[in-house]
Amino acid sequence: MGIKHLLVIFILIPLFSFSQNDTIKFWVQFTDKLSSPYSINNPSDFLSERAIERRKRQNIPIIEQDLPVNQIYIDSVLNSGLFYLQNSSKWFNAITISTNDSANINVLNSVSFINSIKNVQYAPIYYDETFTAIQPTTKQAIASTYNIPNYHYGKTFNQINLHKVQRLHELGFNGQGMHIAIIDAGFLNVNTMPGLGHLFSENRVLSTRDFVSREESVYEDHYHGAAVLSIIAGNIPGEYYGTAPKASFHLLRSEDAGSELIVEEDNWVAAAEYADSAGVDLINTSLGYLNFDDSTQNHTYADLDGNTTRIAIASDIAASKGILLVTSAGNSGQSSWKYISTPADADSVLTIAAVNENGERGAFSSVGPSSDGDIKPNIASVGWDTYFISPGSGNIERGSGTSFSAPMTTGMAACLWQGLPQYSNMEIKQLIEESSDQFNAPDSLNGYGIPNFYKAYHKATGVNYTSPNNSIERVHPNPFSKRIELNLLSNEKQTVDISIKNYLGQPLKTLEQEVELGRNILNINFLENWKSGIYIISLQFKNGDIETVKVIKN
Repeated sequence: MGIKHLLVIFILIPLFSFSQNDTIKFWVQFTDKLSSPYSINNPSDFLSERAIERRKRQNIPIIEQDLPVNQIYIDSVLNSGLFYLQNSSKWFNAITISTNDSANINVLNSVSFINSIKNVQYAPIYYDETFTAIQPTTKQAIASTYNIPNYHYGKTFNQINLHKVQRLHELGFNGQGMHIAIIDAGFLNVNTMPGLGHLFSENRVLSTRDFVSREESVYEDHYHGAAVLSIIAGNIPGEYYGTAPKASFHLLRSEDAGSELIVEEDNWVAAAEYADSAGVDLINTSLGYLNFDDSTQNHTYADLDGNTTRIAIASDIAASKGILLVTSAGNSGQSSWKYISTPADADSVLTIAAVNENGERGAFSSVGPSSDGDIKPNIASVGWDTYFISPGSGNIERGSGTSFSAPMTTGMAACLWQGLPQYSNMEIKQLIEESSDQFNAPDSLNGYGIPNFYKAYHKATGVNYTSPNNSIERVHPNPFSKRIELNLLSNEKQTVDISIKNYLGQPLKTLEQEVELGRNILNINFLENWKSGIYIISLQFKNGDIETVKVIKN
């Protein structure tokens, strides 16, 4: 799904078909970008307007690294008829090619403009995703009332409230105008999933791109990216609200979940460069790499220094272009390895550990530090028993994995940055870290700890949060038959005393109900034998406020 300002990108990275038998892949790095038709003085030829503006806003120069790979060099390699193009990388000035015979690569050994050639071995993916679906529980009725707390958020309230990001939402920061790239294994059923339809009706899926199969469609592949997207963008009124449901998205597939190729890292690099050219603000990636079939290709702990693996280097380059990168720490905390994978080790990446909605750490969450001593993970978010929308059933379910803590953070960071557009990506990263609950005593488990996004916003602006007034916002339906619904605003978590009287003011029933800070739905079930007529419902809050409404029973 392309849009007009991305057409130049599709031209720069043309689609090539390749045989399924061409499974031997090589990374070919060129010596230079001489004779390029592009110039850093005319960036609109190879970068979108939004990508250029992001650089200007953060005082980032456009350099030779931003120029596309020389198409003459690419054509010279492909014209032999022995190779197919998988992807290209402007940042590394390289291409990934495939062939059906490793001996074919010998024809490139004496080419003057080729700097190096590296065989891309088969490799099992370290796929950060083993989450277990958990059926949600339903709040039980109390007497003849029951409460749906924070109806704006439904089941997601607690995981939102842990980070106080609902206060940013109330200030109007829900991700509007922020562009997020999700680089993942596929987005199965996203175009038909409940809770994501608003993305399509409002044209907020800006593009899709498959860097594995070299096509645009991503909706028939793996489900993992769809679950990740739902955590950021999901919106089912009264039941589910993501961390930045009004943001816009590029859905990019770099991962073949069934493959065992280290070329997945190269695919990721190509996807990140595409995201940069498209002008995204943030990249979410819930992927990681560690071990390969050829043990000589394994990433060692020493490699996890943020400057060795290709995907970590590319992550830092993306950050140097003004993009905020968020990645999951990994799920190896209970394994013999236990450490983070890559690109979680990248210096400029915000790496996320997993906790539950109560702030308790998930034992599965990978630990740090990086091998060069950097604090990793950087922070922690809800990735244990996280609510998401199932790409299969469309139901709201719960799952665990640092794959989920990353999108939780990505959406919240987007809202914070929306409110602070004058800040750079690294300033936003620093604000998030400084707002975290163990900033003064970071460790290798949760890093700086659990961030408070409203605290970060307050530190930057001085804006103070004002609790809502206790009030009844809406009564529905009125007149009613058996049940009436009251929409409440509560200035704290508290117990509300409820009294029901007849039109003469004679008390009929008293109840009490616990409500949460913010918006709540209070359902009152009237007894079957109560007559039609006028009733008075009074609510007394903890601070003495009393709200009274008259209702009519049919």
